[in-house]
Amino acid sequence: MLQLIFIGFAAIATLFGVLLLFSIFGKPPGEEVRSRMEQYLVESEMAAAEYADPDEAGFEDSAQGEEVSDDDWVRETRGDKSSSGVKKVLSNVGSIITPKGMALKIAGQLAKADIPLKANEFVAIQFLTVMIALTLGMVLFKSIPLGLVFALLGYFVPVIWINILKTRRVRDFNDQILDTLVMLANGLKAGYSFLQAMEMVSRESLPPMSTELKRVLKENGLGINLEDSLLALNDRIESEDWDLVTTVVLIQRQVGGNLAEILEKISHTIRQRMKIKGDIQTKTAQAKVSGALVGALPLGIGFMIYLINPKFIMQLFTFKYGAFRGWFVVVFGLIWECIGMYIIMKIVDIEV
Repeated sequence: MLQLIFIGFAAIATLFGVLLLFSIFGKPPGEEVRSRMEQYLVESEMAAAEYADPDEAGFEDSAQGEEVSDDDWVRETRGDKSSSGVKKVLSNVGSIITPKGMALKIAGQLAKADIPLKANEFVAIQFLTVMIALTLGMVLFKSIPLGLVFALLGYFVPVIWINILKTRRVRDFNDQILDTLVMLANGLKAGYSFLQAMEMVSRESLPPMSTELKRVLKENGLGINLEDSLLALNDRIESEDWDLVTTVVLIQRQVGGNLAEILEKISHTIRQRMKIKGDIQTKTAQAKVSGALVGALPLGIGFMIYLINPKFIMQLFTFKYGAFRGWFVVVFGLIWECIGMYIIMKIVDIEV
């Protein structure tokens, strides 16, 4: 067993050594093209700032002599020359083990979570977590099945990390929707167009709202239809409240109407939905806490037994009877524990 582990470590070390040399002495594909495009983007923005009307809101910051800002989605700074050697190694490893069809899907999930990584870099990190977890499981417990269980956990840890960041970003975005609608409605009442009102909101708001609205304005400035940009924003955020806003704006642009009044009504509707959601969370809080306590009870009892009589509880990990092992009970118990917690949380999760 130890020989297999040593061979595996030697193979991984050799692979990373070759990729490290490639990262130091080689250039990633498309680096020269990316550098030229970044230079053209900066030059075009500076030229536009020189010939722009100083009174225009869109070039207000540039006219004051401030540094030209470059959005992350326009300028690919994650793969430039200033990136560290570690990121280059991760990029090269990921390029080898990342399927092309999967790269686009992973890139979309990373964009939704606002994680500054490429798809191949994320796959390389996921590969490292799997190998480290597999090695720890085999070295500590000297069991291939338990090592595979640890490897499976290492595979899902980065995925859970993405989902947590994505959920947090959607929550922050939803908290800004009401203020955004009020500012858009006031801007329209003041005589601004919808794009001018969005630009005003993008300058006054905080991320992630400001970042997403700036991206919509940039896409529209590059020739993409506003409808397509709003639908793309809706796909990135996956917010039910913003989906309602996007639907209303698209309908108004087709049939007409007072958009400021419509946005105020949508704001009132979203405010009432948030109030109902708050009431539901208050009434289901007891059930959620009860489910969490019931789920933690077996773990707490097992820990107390370990403190009182360690030899008794360790039989779950050392017991052997033919092909049966005692830790099978622990694994199946944890699986059913997670299933029970998921069912309880789904019961108390009431959609509005």
